[in-house]
Amino acid sequence: MNSLVIFRNQLVAWYNYAVVIVLLPIGLFVFYKIFILYKILKFGNNQIHIHYPMLRQTKVYLLDEIDQWTENKVKTGKNSEYKELQVRFTDGKKINVGHKEYTEYSHMVQYLLQKAPKKKAA
Repeated sequence: MNSLVIFRNQLVAWYNYAVVIVLLPIGLFVFYKIFILYKILKFGNNQIHIHYPMLRQTKVYLLDEIDQWTENKVKTGKNSEYKELQVRFTDGKKINVGHKEYTEYSHMVQYLLQKAPKKKAA
């Protein structure tokens, strides 16, 4: 009878380890994407400021350093639409800005249309 109880405890421990092994990489990925790569964007003065508070990094790009930018629109329902702004720079870096995540999304697109209309990809 005692051997049966020990076997059940080992089975529960194995199950717990399996759950941890599966969920830990998923949790780390979500933590990295949401918290570590959190960025603050500022458009103005012919510059784009990208600040990563968790990484304590700031990068400033002039509008001349934009390689191209596009606004992608995807219809997600009868009356809804998802918009994403993608800006690529000459050093190979790019930023993606979704309209649901950034409150000033329309101002960013408007600013790029005014200041860098020739860089817009067709």
